[in-house]
Amino acid sequence: MPRPKRASGNHFTRGGQITFHSIRMFFQVNNTLVYAAIWSVIALTGVLTWLRAPDNAFWSVFYYWRNHIYASFGHNLNSEVTTFWSGKRYVDTLASQLENTQLIDLYDNVIHQIQINFLIAIGIAFAILMLAMSFFKRQGEKQSEDFHVRGFQYAEPKVLTNDLKKRAKKLKKQGVGNGRISDFKVDGLALFKREFEVQHMLIDGTTGAGKSVMLRKLLRWIRKRGDKAIIYDKGCTFTSKFFDPSQDTLLNPFDERCANWDVWCDAKEAPDFENIASALIPQHGEGDPFWVDSARTIFSSAAYRMSQDDKPCSTARLLSLILTSELEALGNFLQGTESASLVSKDIKKTAISIKSVLATYIKSLRFLDGLDEKGDKGQPKRKPFSITDWVQDDKQKGFLFLSSNAQQHASLRPLISTWLAIASNAILGLKADEDRRIWVIMDEMPSLHKLPELDNIISEVRKFGGCYVIGLQSYAQLVKTYGKNTADVIFDLLNSRFYFRAPSAQMAQISSKDLGEQEVDVSREHISYGANALRDGVSIGHQTVTRPVISSSEIQAMDDLQCYLRVPGSSFITQLDLHFDKMRDVTPAFIKRAYTPSPAMTKAYQKAIYFECVAPGMLLNEEERNALTEIQAKQFETPEEMKLETDQIQQAQRSETVKALASKESEKLKSDNDHQERTHQELDESAISQDIEMDEISK
Repeated sequence: MPRPKRASGNHFTRGGQITFHSIRMFFQVNNTLVYAAIWSVIALTGVLTWLRAPDNAFWSVFYYWRNHIYASFGHNLNSEVTTFWSGKRYVDTLASQLENTQLIDLYDNVIHQIQINFLIAIGIAFAILMLAMSFFKRQGEKQSEDFHVRGFQYAEPKVLTNDLKKRAKKLKKQGVGNGRISDFKVDGLALFKREFEVQHMLIDGTTGAGKSVMLRKLLRWIRKRGDKAIIYDKGCTFTSKFFDPSQDTLLNPFDERCANWDVWCDAKEAPDFENIASALIPQHGEGDPFWVDSARTIFSSAAYRMSQDDKPCSTARLLSLILTSELEALGNFLQGTESASLVSKDIKKTAISIKSVLATYIKSLRFLDGLDEKGDKGQPKRKPFSITDWVQDDKQKGFLFLSSNAQQHASLRPLISTWLAIASNAILGLKADEDRRIWVIMDEMPSLHKLPELDNIISEVRKFGGCYVIGLQSYAQLVKTYGKNTADVIFDLLNSRFYFRAPSAQMAQISSKDLGEQEVDVSREHISYGANALRDGVSIGHQTVTRPVISSSEIQAMDDLQCYLRVPGSSFITQLDLHFDKMRDVTPAFIKRAYTPSPAMTKAYQKAIYFECVAPGMLLNEEERNALTEIQAKQFETPEEMKLETDQIQQAQRSETVKALASKESEKLKSDNDHQERTHQELDESAISQDIEMDEISK
């Protein structure tokens, strides 16, 4: 539907009145300037001639013109004329004075001086005219521009740099810092204060806007400094650009270069296992935590108890034990722990629900199978790797890559979340050190499970040298994964902020609001006109308003590689146009590991599928099944991930292991139903016999 327009009948009149009024004002100003310039030229010419003229110069002009006027009016050339020169009186004929070379030369000199002085005066007047016009223009701009009162300001990058340097010098006088800013530069621009990294960083923007380009610039600087970095690399994009096998470590069980890691590499005491369980089995959002907490308790208790017995610890054994069909066997193993009551056969339905949640997440551990394989000489092909030891050993350098690609991501998400949680807790276990730097870089962080206590970790790691860099596609993703309250806390801890394009109005408004507001004195121009010229006029007024420094529409309209930057320690917001520096691949992004699951691991996975998908359908009612399905669905980001996982599940459901477990459970259910029917029959018969006895007694 077309927008309504104003009536066009008086557009011509309105436009003419405004135009002619503008023309009148234009000529009014310019006429004044021209008149002033003319009089200035005349005055300057006279003054310069007066100051620069030789002695008797003006007398020579006077007598020159007197003699020529006499001659032009017909005076006799032989008549006498009187001339006063240098204090003396001379009498001579008019003809002689007309040919007086001294008088003529001096007159010519004066005229020449006047011409030169006139040109000089014109130049000076023109310069003054230009200065006056420039002054008037600045005054006009000053009256029409908005005046910043307080709040944030938009500025060019160089202005931000100068402001940071000025503040650094001021802080040095107060005994804080060395008067310098950080040497990290974005395309040659120094835009960060000293130690900005321990105050953490946010990189926000839609896919393809330039977040990865910004992270590459940061990673090159980190590598140059020699800092440690734990890098979550979804898509293996950073692995191909930066992975150096001589100093870096890779964790991705689908990749041939993966280090040998299992749960017991980073867990020795009971709290260690509890921390791993919290990350491996996430609590999404802010819902009822019972099922998740119970699953965590069983996993941590089983893994810890396994580390205490005499048998070798292995992932296959752990999964087989937890997912055994016999609750009594698992209960006996966990006897004496707080989780023993959760697997009691007396609460079979509850135990089945908990094991279903357990199976959903811990089945990702099956991909660790084979990392401890032996070489031809019986030696391990990969050394055991502890994330905690690597983080806490200051002699260790390099990057730790936690990678995945689109096909593997859903399967690896619990593992990667666990590894990041272990690394974060390891940083908190260090001694405080102001000079240490350990970077945790998580691009697309909401694509992981909810990391336990992440808000508290980010708030505390500064004194240990922890530097978090979090990349998001939108704030809504963070809220979806962590819940509103925790998301707000995490968001508030990230001080340096890059905002790339946000396509949606809602997310752009969040970015705009976060970039800050400013209070400005806004200039407003009003035009009045009428039939009489006296009615024509322009008035300028001022009004103080509060508005966003960067509007949401500006954020929506940004091109790729453009972003707004807000840094701690400055009230200026600046815009960056990042240079795309294409980096060559230094190594393959992914090298597929030749992996064939062991029979024990295959059977453990099939048991996991039974408890995740089959057992709930046999033992739980519809409401209970729906609650479990909701928890299980949260492990997937996209329908594609769910479809890929569903294909694997359907294949496992056709296995003999699942069929045998289902058949065994069906027989139990049938036996329980037969027993229940016999019990009801016995109760009914008992009730009838009691009624007969009562009747006989009453008779």
